[in-house]
Amino acid sequence: MDAMNKQQPVNVAVFIDYENVYKCLLEQNQNMLRLAFFEKLREWCRIHGKRVVNIAVYCNFDNNDLHESYHQSLLQSYGVETIHTANQGKNYADLKITIDVLGSIYSNHNIDEFFIMSNDKDMTPLLNVIRANKRNVSVITTGDQYNEALTAFADEHISLEEIVQTKITHRVLDDIIDQYWKKFTKYFDEKIAEHDKTGVFKEYALEYNLKNEIAFSKVMIYEMANILLDLYRQGKVLFYHYLYNGRPYVAMLPSNKKELLIQKQILNEEAILTDFDMESVVKTKYDYYKRMD
Repeated sequence: MDAMNKQQPVNVAVFIDYENVYKCLLEQNQNMLRLAFFEKLREWCRIHGKRVVNIAVYCNFDNNDLHESYHQSLLQSYGVETIHTANQGKNYADLKITIDVLGSIYSNHNIDEFFIMSNDKDMTPLLNVIRANKRNVSVITTGDQYNEALTAFADEHISLEEIVQTKITHRVLDDIIDQYWKKFTKYFDEKIAEHDKTGVFKEYALEYNLKNEIAFSKVMIYEMANILLDLYRQGKVLFYHYLYNGRPYVAMLPSNKKELLIQKQILNEEAILTDFDMESVVKTKYDYYKRMD
């Protein structure tokens, strides 16, 4: 009897104007991967008795930072449906979300509630249609630049900031960091072994690392810089300067290899940057893509 009386979870479908969200976060030097948004959204829904049956994101993935990092593939690995909206006009994402939501209303009667993630008041007619069809609709907004009219037509208003406060036990980003760290330390051991054979050591330049890793790890270059900042703060990575063809560069190494490199006379203690401003590197990468908007 208790099992029969147990409240069934509400089935939820989530539709996200992802380009709008990602650009709002870009202005804040933030991104959805670092926020662990999709992991936290699912956990937030579970806590509130909601079962996520589908998440669809709509975006022009030809934006340089997203394209370079194969971001669409990364989202798909989350189990997120991605809809590419390139070269279709400014309001195409809104129109496509509307069409897809209406299709779900009339073809899938198992969806009890729709989540629309957008700051755009143009979505208000869609909210009315959802409610007219006896389905609940919640709006997720980003920051404080949303239109009040949008939230007035929703059954519930949820902020991205509320969702990302949700506690989770695991981030996809942590898997990416672990994978990167194993690759980096393996690479460094190979370079030391190569030096022992040839007497030549190839420096692991910071800028080369950032540009090379974005496709491998499938993270935007500013997030790759964030990852290195985290490792630096944890004391796992050190930076040092060196000259190549008479020009100064910054290179990096695992901190536990420092003494070995000094012993092998590959590295001078004086070359180590004891107070390297990695925060500025992160900011510079974010600023670059803001200007490209």
